Amino acid sequence: MQARLSRKIGSALALILSHCFLQACSTSTKTFQRPYFEASYQDYNRAPASMTPPANAGEGQHPLDPVYMRTQADYHFAIAEAHSFEGNHHKAVESLKMVLIYDQESAQLPLRLAAEYVKLGMLSEALEYAEIAKKKNPKLIDARILLGGLYSTLKAYDKALTEYQEVLKLNPDNIEAPLYIGGVYAEQKKFDKAAQMFESMARRDSYPHPHLIQFYLGRIRAEQKGEKYQRAAENAFKKALELKPDHLESLLALGEMHARRGDSKSELELYRLFQRDHGPDSRLAEILVDKYLEAENLDAAYDQLVILEKESEDSLNIKVRMALVLIEKKDFPSAVEKLQEVLRAVPESDKIRFYLAAVYEEMKDNKNAIKHFKRIPSESPFYAESILHASYLMKQLGLTDDALDLVRTALEKRKDIPQFYPIYASLIEDPKDYPQTLSKLQVADEMFPENVQIKFFLGMIHDKLGNKEKVLESMEKVVELDPNHVQGLNYLAFTLAEKGLRLEKAESLVRRALELEPNDGYIMDTLGWILYKQGRLKESIKVLEAAHQAVPDESIIAEHLGDAYYRHALVSKAREMYIRAVEVEVDESKIKEIRAKITAIDNQELKLGSAQQRQPASIEPAK
Repeated sequence: MQARLSRKIGSALALILSHCFLQACSTSTKTFQRPYFEASYQDYNRAPASMTPPANAGEGQHPLDPVYMRTQADYHFAIAEAHSFEGNHHKAVESLKMVLIYDQESAQLPLRLAAEYVKLGMLSEALEYAEIAKKKNPKLIDARILLGGLYSTLKAYDKALTEYQEVLKLNPDNIEAPLYIGGVYAEQKKFDKAAQMFESMARRDSYPHPHLIQFYLGRIRAEQKGEKYQRAAENAFKKALELKPDHLESLLALGEMHARRGDSKSELELYRLFQRDHGPDSRLAEILVDKYLEAENLDAAYDQLVILEKESEDSLNIKVRMALVLIEKKDFPSAVEKLQEVLRAVPESDKIRFYLAAVYEEMKDNKNAIKHFKRIPSESPFYAESILHASYLMKQLGLTDDALDLVRTALEKRKDIPQFYPIYASLIEDPKDYPQTLSKLQVADEMFPENVQIKFFLGMIHDKLGNKEKVLESMEKVVELDPNHVQGLNYLAFTLAEKGLRLEKAESLVRRALELEPNDGYIMDTLGWILYKQGRLKESIKVLEAAHQAVPDESIIAEHLGDAYYRHALVSKAREMYIRAVEVEVDESKIKEIRAKITAIDNQELKLGSAQQRQPASIEPAK
């Protein structure tokens, strides 16, 4: 029991300012003097005669056997050891208190109890039992060392110093007390006194860990302002590494000094070389991951994550980080493999499933992406994004009806998610569904009056139903709520242009949109059309040509450019644009309108040809 008792006290002392491990103790075997009486002798309701003890069982009333006492103490101590090993320190305390019942004289047992209380963070109780241990044996150095650490932690520095100084009186050669005294001085900001203690220790050849002396000196000097002290700190850390090249704490402290000077390159190189020569170390790997990610060195960061994956207890979290780095590297197949590995371990993780679906989407594997997006539960914080992505991808695959069903079901489950209403409206293609969609959006607008996208799609549905005044009303609210809403600015400007209203304001709105999205061909088209409406044909043509170049397959842009060419008497160019508009248009009624313009141009050319006349470019064709 003695050796086990010592080890447990030592592990607790590590929690108190890295104090030293305690020595072995002895369990008192002093015999108790109280006589032991069989309770049945005093019981009026006696047991059956067949169970009566032998006649001589109580003769002499001898005391309890010392061997029994020692056995009971050992038994409860073993139970305490088992509980402590399993991390059940409350039960370890209970068992140790049972040990004290059978061994009341030991000074080491209350010290052992103090150690368990330290592990529980119950410092007041730890202090009480450490004091009991000291009282039982004032020469017990371990008790004074622990008391010093407890007092120091509680910032009772004078009491801590008293205990450490008593240790030196009891044993002038004690190598731990001077270190702790220096630590107390450092806590009190008495840096020079602290440094003197450590420097005196450095001159003692008997100290078994001289690198720690240099490390502590470095920490003290690093706390002091001024180039002289900072230089002394750096030299101390370097000296510590010379004495013990694999001392990680000295390396990290030295790296921190490089970081303070803003020399991140030297800091990173210091860590890299240490990991190469003395690693792999998981703690350093954790630091290096962040450093390499800051430097955008994804390959090196991934190598450190491989180290962490092997050594970390939280390997699943490391695997997720590895997957995210692989995604950054665009190594999507490897990222999928890593995410699937995590998902097999935690199949209920909606976060991992969302990441996996997103990676499939990046890989253009839309079917797998949809499959995983659809498996995100409705209570998940990723549900809204999952439905939006899945419905978009389904529409891309031509599964518009399926996408609409998905969003409709999502709305039934979660009416409180405003994003679902705009996506629902965007999927409606059958004009017969417009009135019902409008009704849904109006309800949503009342539920979420500050939601810009709901108002925007409300305006779009009004436009499809021909309610131009309502379109203007909705889009003006969109722009009012979000002055930088590009689609709202463009839609409002185009609607004003179509109605021939407030063209100067329309131009101002669309130019603001163009500042936000300078390469958007549709916004260019709106600006060109407004200029056309204002009669600024040359400017209009320049802008519409740019719009057509940006979006060559958009029928309305080609038609607008054709109109501008025609009005500017560039008839053949107008005809080419109208033909192009017909080629990319899918609406049959619109195709008929554009063909009528082509026919009008053809008839005009025939007429001009028969008369062998040619109008000058300055003559504007009749409207």
